[in-house]
This record gives sequence, structure tokens and C-alpha cells, in this order.
Amino acid sequence: MKRIGVLALVGLLAVVTILVAACGAQEGGGTDTLDGKALAEARCSECHPLTRVTEASKTRDGWQSTVERMVAQGARLSDEEQQAVVEHLAETYPAQ
Repeated sequence: MKRIGVLALVGLLAVVTILVAACGAQEGGGTDTLDGKALAEARCSECHPLTRVTEASKTRDGWQSTVERMVAQGARLSDEEQQAVVEHLAETYPAQ
């Protein structure tokens, strides 16, 4: 029972994060207003644990390729959202 409650809470937080990110995108309309971190946390975690992202380190081109591959496999990100996510990942998890 506790696991169901935790999963419901995580799902609710993901929906709220997506809605907040979507509202911000509509107001500003550009990559500057999109929260790449929130988008990555919400969208990447739909298919796999965030540790798969946070334990990786890639160049900007590497992150770009990864995001494009994930979108091709069904990740829901607009072009502007993809760029915001790539920028966040490249800055936060650079190649070492």
C-alpha cells in the first residue's frame, strides 16, 4: 500500500512539474523561460530512473544525441524543450 501512495505522489509531482513548465513556456515562448531541469526530471523519469541521467556525463553533442534518440523513441519534448533539456544536462553533467 505504501508503494502505491509513493507512486501516486511521484506521478502527481511529475504532472504538476509538466504543467508549470508548460505554463512558463506559453508565457515566455522561448528557451530562456523553460526550466530544463524540471523538464528533464519530469520527462526522463517517465521511462527510466533519474539516476540513469544523473550518473551519466557527456559532451553537449552527446546529450543532444541522447535527447534526440529519446524523442525518436517517444519522449514528449518540443524542439524548444529539447534545447532547454540539452543545455541543462550539458551544464550539469558534462563529460569528464
